[in-house]
Amino acid sequence: MVNPPTQPLPEYTDVLIVGGGPSGIVALKYALAEGWSAVLAETESEIGGTFRWRAYENAELVSSKQLTCFSDFRYPLSAPDHPSLPDFVGYLHDYASHFDLWPSIHLTMRVTRLECTGSAAHPHRATLERGGGGQRHVVCATRVIVTTGLHVTPNIPTIPGLTVKRTPASPAFIHSSAYTSRSQVRDKDVLVLGCGETGMDVAYESVLSDARVWLGVRSGFLSFPKVLNNFRVLGATFDGNLPIDGLITNLFETAYVHPWVAASHLRWFVSDAVIRGVLWALTGTTAGCNQWAGELPRERQGRAYVFLNKSARAMQFINAPHFRLSRLHQWFAHYIDPPLPTVRQPSIDVVPFPTRFEDGRAMFPPPPEHRRNETAWQRECRPDLVVLCTGYRQEWDWMDSSYATPDRCDVRGICRSDDLSVAFIGFLRPGVGAIPPMAEMQAQLFMQLTTARVPVPSSPETYHLLHSPTARIQYGVDYSTYMAQLARDMGAAPGLRQLWRAHGAFVVFVYCFGAAFPTFYRLTGPYRSDAAREIVCTELWDTIRRRGVIGNIFMGVIPMAFYALINLCAAVAEFAYVRAASVVGIKAGESQVDKYLRERRVRIKAA
Repeated sequence: MVNPPTQPLPEYTDVLIVGGGPSGIVALKYALAEGWSAVLAETESEIGGTFRWRAYENAELVSSKQLTCFSDFRYPLSAPDHPSLPDFVGYLHDYASHFDLWPSIHLTMRVTRLECTGSAAHPHRATLERGGGGQRHVVCATRVIVTTGLHVTPNIPTIPGLTVKRTPASPAFIHSSAYTSRSQVRDKDVLVLGCGETGMDVAYESVLSDARVWLGVRSGFLSFPKVLNNFRVLGATFDGNLPIDGLITNLFETAYVHPWVAASHLRWFVSDAVIRGVLWALTGTTAGCNQWAGELPRERQGRAYVFLNKSARAMQFINAPHFRLSRLHQWFAHYIDPPLPTVRQPSIDVVPFPTRFEDGRAMFPPPPEHRRNETAWQRECRPDLVVLCTGYRQEWDWMDSSYATPDRCDVRGICRSDDLSVAFIGFLRPGVGAIPPMAEMQAQLFMQLTTARVPVPSSPETYHLLHSPTARIQYGVDYSTYMAQLARDMGAAPGLRQLWRAHGAFVVFVYCFGAAFPTFYRLTGPYRSDAAREIVCTELWDTIRRRGVIGNIFMGVIPMAFYALINLCAAVAEFAYVRAASVVGIKAGESQVDKYLRERRVRIKAA
């Protein structure tokens, strides 16, 4: 793709944005909307970040277009629900052109050093280097937004005999960031280490390339297809083709949730229990959707704990040696796999993560007790190629030590309360959802905070996933809970009465039954957009219409009624507790009911 010419690099700027992926592009759009001068520095020769530079053949978005694209620049309804990665990069180019962002984008420009100057007007000084060791530039900025992302520097595990202490018999290895096409694995014996979405994709592509494949799994994964379809129940086939990230409704799950309910994560636990029951009824297993191997311990099976693995194309090959659904259950209900292709070996052997390699052979420990049905680890594994799908790590040696890092940001994972001039956008990952729309709302909140238009939020953070304390990744969040929290922080979370008055009953209905799409938070608040209503009434309404009447009853009405009751009980209990505490002389804070009534009286008086 050809990028339009860029303005000369200035010596001073209102904001420096580091990184040209989706997070950087959307942050630039909102910075320019503030009327600021801006410089976006991107190391590579094209924008797109991970979607452009760590993509591979046949890769698609695992989150839907409805959720992934930005609030006011949408994919057409005719586009597929899950575009290819090159298509999404094209979308980002179109976004940059539509909002005239190119003059502020500087490609092949690496930030090699960021340090504090002590100046009040421009407290940040960045050293930028063009190309590979080219001309250096110094830019002083009032604000800095870091959007380099989670997926930059490959994480290479220490495995004796493979990545360290290699011998002539050691197999070749590559990190997944170097994997681009099936030609790299064709007709080979391949060991894929890592069971995230990239690992599943590489394993699937390897099988179709006539490779013999092993999949190395540590504790396990939770598989769920990105599209809900292919179930047969009592002879009837459900093929609704519904993206799963659009099935969680707003009302009483993200909107109008009592703080006690939010803090207890009761909604997560209840929905996980219900989903496990439904999965057992439909597929015969609770480990995941039609998942018969590689499962997590039962106590960690659910969206409260882990990222859902929505790359499910490899599952029929993983299940092949383990599938054991009874004929009676198959008569009642089962998942319909596509026909198996003619390949060298139509199965993927799940094995534990190897501890070492000896003379080119992978040495596996026994699997954990909950995966005792897996026996492939006992057989010899001498791969020609090991693909390390082991994720990425972040490096901050280019920043002065006086700067915080994302894990030290105490304001919604975006910035620090003691320095609202530096933001880290795009460094949280949703369990089910997408980073780009989260980055858009993070950018919105940062603009409000750094210009002192809203106070630093102080309400509890109830959106963090319940990661294991020993897990390498600790930055997971529940997508809808986090989005709703950001909206409340900046006054963009719409009230039902407010929506009714401004946009009518139909918009209220779509908001209640819809997921936490970022466009909903453009209906009101500081970033209110005239285009939002039209998007809600067409594209977002379409996500509800496609569920059908029965789908909306089971995915909308029943959960809403149940959680409405739970939230009502919590409100009554809190009201009773506050009143009882005042009678017996125990100090208690203002109840949420009293707070609502007080704020309502203020609004009425102001009107």
